[in-house]
Amino acid sequence: MILLLTLISTACGNFLGKVNTVETDYLRVFLFPHSHDDVGWVRTMMEYYKDSHGVKQIISSYMEQLIHDKSKHFSQVEIAFFSIWWNEQNDTMKEKVKELVKNEQLEFLSGGWCMNDEATSYYEDIIDQMTLGHKFLLQHFNYIPSVGWQVDPFGHSNTQALFSNMMGFNAWFFGRIDQEDRSIREKRKELEFVIHPDCDPGHSILTHVNYYGYYSSPRGFDFDVTNPNRQQVTDSNLQSKTEELARYFKQQQNSYKGKILAHTLGMDFQWSDAASYFGQMDRVMNKVNSDTEKYKMVIQYGTPKQYIQALYEQNITYPSQKEDFFPYADYPNQYWAGYFTSRSAFKGYVRRIGRYFQQVKLFYSFIKINNQCKSLCDDKNLKDLAEALGTAQHHDAITGTAKQYVNNDYIKMIKSAYQNMNKQISSLLNILSNTKSVAHSTCNFNGSNVCHSLHDPLIKNQTVILTVIDAKVNNDGIKEYLKILVPDNLYIKATDEKGTLLNGEILCVNEQCTLYIPRIVDNSKLIHYYKLQTVASQENTNIVKIEPETITVDKDTKLFDKFKLNYNFYASSSGAYVFRPDGQSRPYGNYVKAYKFTGSLVKQYYIEKSQIKAWVTAFDDDENIFYVDSFVDSVNMSDYRGKEVVLQVLTDINNNKVFYTDSNGLTLQRRQVNHRDSWQMTVLEPVSGNYFPVNGAIMIQNEDGNQACAVLNDRAQGGTSLSNGVLELMLQRRLSNDDNKGVFERLDEQEEVDNKKVGMRQMMSHTIAFYNPKSESNILRQLQYQQDLKPLIYFSTQDQIEYSKLENKFENFIEKQSDYNLCKFYIEPWLTENQYLVRVHNLREEGIQKLKFPSGLQFKETTLTGNQELKTWEQNRYKWTDTYTDEKSQESYEEDQVGPMKIRTWIVTI
Repeated sequence: MILLLTLISTACGNFLGKVNTVETDYLRVFLFPHSHDDVGWVRTMMEYYKDSHGVKQIISSYMEQLIHDKSKHFSQVEIAFFSIWWNEQNDTMKEKVKELVKNEQLEFLSGGWCMNDEATSYYEDIIDQMTLGHKFLLQHFNYIPSVGWQVDPFGHSNTQALFSNMMGFNAWFFGRIDQEDRSIREKRKELEFVIHPDCDPGHSILTHVNYYGYYSSPRGFDFDVTNPNRQQVTDSNLQSKTEELARYFKQQQNSYKGKILAHTLGMDFQWSDAASYFGQMDRVMNKVNSDTEKYKMVIQYGTPKQYIQALYEQNITYPSQKEDFFPYADYPNQYWAGYFTSRSAFKGYVRRIGRYFQQVKLFYSFIKINNQCKSLCDDKNLKDLAEALGTAQHHDAITGTAKQYVNNDYIKMIKSAYQNMNKQISSLLNILSNTKSVAHSTCNFNGSNVCHSLHDPLIKNQTVILTVIDAKVNNDGIKEYLKILVPDNLYIKATDEKGTLLNGEILCVNEQCTLYIPRIVDNSKLIHYYKLQTVASQENTNIVKIEPETITVDKDTKLFDKFKLNYNFYASSSGAYVFRPDGQSRPYGNYVKAYKFTGSLVKQYYIEKSQIKAWVTAFDDDENIFYVDSFVDSVNMSDYRGKEVVLQVLTDINNNKVFYTDSNGLTLQRRQVNHRDSWQMTVLEPVSGNYFPVNGAIMIQNEDGNQACAVLNDRAQGGTSLSNGVLELMLQRRLSNDDNKGVFERLDEQEEVDNKKVGMRQMMSHTIAFYNPKSESNILRQLQYQQDLKPLIYFSTQDQIEYSKLENKFENFIEKQSDYNLCKFYIEPWLTENQYLVRVHNLREEGIQKLKFPSGLQFKETTLTGNQELKTWEQNRYKWTDTYTDEKSQESYEEDQVGPMKIRTWIVTI
């Protein structure tokens, strides 16, 4: 046997084996020094950064050691923290850090702004936060991450696996999988496997599940100064600690294939004294490496990239996996399915601002391309909003599992960035309309009947301009409805840009009036406007008020002769993370009253219960698409019992215990009650064990596949189908217990109403669709497209307005389909003045999207986050061997095509 070691002397006379080549049967162990740094959880992001043992000290400390000793390595993850530290450094330190990156002592894992959640983040938001981090690394280090690091999210999605591949990762690591699944995998040596998130073999990715404590140091070897139970290595215990570590890795070897192991070295907010940590670990490692004949192993510091390179050279055949990893349970009765819904108001807020952000990026980019900025084209507001939204994707932020004051901090960050962005948009609208100092305001209707920027001028008989920014593509001629809350007891007329009177209907309940105006989409330009004015009588307007009919409704009433709508609740002993109901759900609240509205445009049921108000609406006599707005009032906690409110849609569809939920808004995942494809599950929690994350839609269909019902939501929620023909989504949680998962605070969100603290109230929306999946394969995506690209509406008080038309250099880029277009177009400023990051997403389940590249623009196709050429990644990517047999041949599309559900990315120079 030949063992080639490079022995590095240090100032203290110690040595470590840095393994360049190992030609031996010895076990080779890579240790990954790292710190898991949450961008907020039980403390705010900046508190974590500035603490005496906080992230600022951690980065500074490990940097000092890496500069001092070239045998040391460290892995940095969250760019949100690193960017703050970087901006505080002088040029000398920056050059030293660049050298550490260059010689691979410092590795950036994942490289996202944060470590995003995988259950409750929408796919667009995941892409954005990863792009933000990758852009920073490209800009400052010309660095391209090659390994994903999702070690703490509470379950894992196929979309995250797909994106990891599309971002150019050769492998990814995670820590949390179901305790039952983990136990089986350890026995079978299957803690490393290849995930196939779709049928394309080019999208598979190697997955490594960490061995102990999700991402901890080996048991007994946590030497961090913040660990009160750390065991110092001394002369008297050095031998026993060495034996202990060797035994540990021999035991770990029983759970992995091959002769190479990896293990994390660190934990939450550790390594603030890197010299001490390295010093303790060095002594034990030196002892092992100095007697390889005895221990039959070599231990070295390294990075996941180095480990994956070594692993690839083993040429092992790995097991395969197609199923995702939800819901996650760390103990038999504790399914982490509550956080799918926790802090529903925050989840709704993040989703709404995220959708706004996509359209604002496009609007701002078009303004820049058209040289219409004057002095207002400052990317700072766009960057601030990107950072605030990126931080919100963190796995203790969007999940609703941070302390209340930390969650308030997230909201403050987003709100501030959003308000500044809106001020800039208002100024840009003034430039385009050649007006000065006119305020263009937005309104969010959350059960309130007042929008002052709309109500006040109408009451004063002033004209209100509705400016509509519409980023849809090739949807010309499609009808959609503007929905606006207006004052009661006014006659209102609406006109379009040509002065044509528009039809509309007003429906009023409890002095809250909603105006519905149909508009025909015109994508020949980005900006449109309408006028709202008060008039003297009904004769002067085509907007009519529809009077209600009082009806009787109960849980067995079939609405529109199509479905029943029930609101139930679970009494529970749940916490912010865990959903643990005490039995089955039961009816929530008592029926108070109900109305039916029958207009020529709008048909609506209004149902009021003691704690719920619901508006169920259909447009244009459509018998298959229905829109449900639910106002969930304060959840009563006077009995000191936790309650979790759910919406149930009851249909006649026989789905035989099978249902489907989306993956972060993308591909539908097949679910079956009390079943996992990967193992024979033990059913201990028949409700929560069958709850799954729903970011876009939940669907059931009959066994013939020709009848289906889907419910689309406006934010992340937990969902299931426990009974035949029933779709269930959780709306709100107010809890009396903490589940002892680390936040140590019960989930009891409150707001102030009439100078009194009450439980958080919230308005939320769902769309119910009945369709034939065989003949209407794209209907679900059509509704998702309309929801994601709902026009931005700005209100301003002025009599007249005229907007300059913005030239669209990409006008014919996405060719118009013969039927409904479902293509999303994304654009944002990139690294240099004339560079833009462009994406096209074909949202169709079936059908190829044709492209026509505009002349005069330079397109370079890249990976998902724009940090490397796609052809370079495809040539260099690792192709793992595994047991998967179901894949089709690799999907191939022409250069001018985007396949169904595919996303393509380019850097475009204008």
